[in-house]
Amino acid sequence: MAGDSDIPKHFQDWNTSEAPKMMPSRRTTNSKPFYKRPLGIAIIAGVTIAILIAIIVPLAVILPKRGRKHDATVILPLYIYPDETSTWNPLYDSLKANPQLQFLVIVNPASGPGSSQYPDEKYQVEIEKLNGYPNVETVGYVRTGYASRNLTDVLTEVSTYAGWLSKSNLTAMHGIFFDESPHQYSAEAVDFMLQATKAVKESGLLGKKTVIRNPGVIPDSRFNDTNTDISVVFEQSLEEYKTKEQALAELPSHRSQYSYMVHSVPLEDKSTMRKFVDELSKKAQYLFVTSNAEQYYESFGSDWAQFTEVVPR
Repeated sequence: MAGDSDIPKHFQDWNTSEAPKMMPSRRTTNSKPFYKRPLGIAIIAGVTIAILIAIIVPLAVILPKRGRKHDATVILPLYIYPDETSTWNPLYDSLKANPQLQFLVIVNPASGPGSSQYPDEKYQVEIEKLNGYPNVETVGYVRTGYASRNLTDVLTEVSTYAGWLSKSNLTAMHGIFFDESPHQYSAEAVDFMLQATKAVKESGLLGKKTVIRNPGVIPDSRFNDTNTDISVVFEQSLEEYKTKEQALAELPSHRSQYSYMVHSVPLEDKSTMRKFVDELSKKAQYLFVTSNAEQYYESFGSDWAQFTEVVPR
């Protein structure tokens, strides 16, 4: 065999050179676990949200059917003249004790606003104090006599309440409570109430200019009026309520359009009162319950504090 010296130099160099070293390959894939990568995080978040929606939405539908409580508002016919600075203290005490509870207070100086431009000094002081609470809305009392009064007189009383704003923002009313509203249909009565409620919405009253009608019973459906915010569809005793409960439950509108005022309620323990008020609140948002069996609104019932304590909020 020929020696190395017989092999051409360029072949010698190739034959004796070391094999090239292999460079370590660089990893081209992400070394992080899948759940730490941006795409993984996005996918996991999406799946989690989908699961939560699948759980929460059915619960939101089911819970009301299982008797979930509804927030309610106390509607108080305050037909009590403030002879002393302490006369309305039961109301002030409840306002302070229940700051998350809303109160709709009907102010009634003299079966209406009275003959003067503004309420007298005692009334003015207490109304300003009352309107100073953030959980209070005040409305003025106007009697319609079941649409038998002179419409001009009714509109004048609405205008008088609206004028209280010129005295002070704290004296201002925020709507009108039409007592003795008609419930038996006649074209004249419907027109009377339409003009009265329209006057409220066009008046200088403060805030929402809330319109409340009080027929005290379920009115003829032809009295329905887009200007009316709340109808008192029950204003009777507890015994009467038991006989009308089914008819009230069948009313078609949302509970936010209805008010119940129940008097002659026997004194009960707090849990019994709470259960009763909870049941009322499922069908009407604006509630008043009192143990008074006569002159229902001329004094605070002995159950007033307990009632305001249990109203759902």
